[in-house]
Amino acid sequence: MKLYFMKKEALDILKDNLDLVYNKYFTEKDNKWLWTVCGGDPFLEYKEVPDFQLSDLDSDLSIGEVEFNNCKILYKNLSFLNESQASDERLWAGLCNSVFYNYVRERWDYHKKQPKNQKEAVSNIKSRFFFSGGTRAGLYRNTLAKCWWVGRNTFDESNTNHFEKLDIIGSNDISSKISDIFYSNNFSSNPIILSGIVDGIKYFKDEGVQITLREHIRPSLQLLNAIGGGLVLDCLSKEDIADIIIENIYAIIQGDEQGIIAENMDDETDGSFIENNEHTDKDVMYIALGNKVTVFISQTNETKIINADYLPGTNQIPPLVKLLFGKSIGDEIEFQGKTYQVKEIY
Repeated sequence: MKLYFMKKEALDILKDNLDLVYNKYFTEKDNKWLWTVCGGDPFLEYKEVPDFQLSDLDSDLSIGEVEFNNCKILYKNLSFLNESQASDERLWAGLCNSVFYNYVRERWDYHKKQPKNQKEAVSNIKSRFFFSGGTRAGLYRNTLAKCWWVGRNTFDESNTNHFEKLDIIGSNDISSKISDIFYSNNFSSNPIILSGIVDGIKYFKDEGVQITLREHIRPSLQLLNAIGGGLVLDCLSKEDIADIIIENIYAIIQGDEQGIIAENMDDETDGSFIENNEHTDKDVMYIALGNKVTVFISQTNETKIINADYLPGTNQIPPLVKLLFGKSIGDEIEFQGKTYQVKEIY
């Protein structure tokens, strides 16, 4: 099997003209039309590797199981890529538009459906066949790149089961997990922190306690992210990280107001953007330990400044502050019968 980069000129031509040619991805069974649009061969041969097949789309597997399998398949077969190569849009655009052109079309049912509208179709093609929203966003939206990077971040050569971390994370709701665990939080690229997160999840699996991404894992990751605002997480051991995750999930299960309660968390990071919507990489500031926060209380029509930090002389964080962690400007929380809207973070 030959692997191809997409030439930079061809990449620019295609992305600049997607408004005009997007329908080709729905109607053309092979990629020969690319030569016409690009005015010649759009690809540059990169490397020849042993043939391999991606997970069967025509099997009884769910899409989540297919993508889960592809995380292992792509990394095992392309593990020779270095970080620079694996971060290059030209590589993934080359693979999605050449050897895996039909696979990516079928993954998104382009072979049997028509686009709903131009804007949505163009946005989705940009993120699925190319990069959209910047490099980091592109790595976790592109159909193939996201699988390679998840495989890479969970691979452990020292373990007899090289992908034990991925197996613990599991295939259910995999797109949302990719968003929450790998894309939304930069600390997941640190193997010690990721190991601690996985160990926290594994603890509840071993105990037979059912936990979900939305109710338990996501708010615990946001707490970890908030703690990282005032503490260098790299200094913690994986046991420390696991303890934070475990303790917060227990607090949620027990309905302890000291925990970050799932129903109060923002649902915007549900992972659906990876597959459906176009987002930008505009900097959004989230409340973390050490911030000062201006809030407006609608019931009393007053504005207050809250110090998002430990109580003086203690290691206790006030319940209201814990509910504010992970929020951004415009978000609202309910606390003791009052509505607090975030107006400023500094």
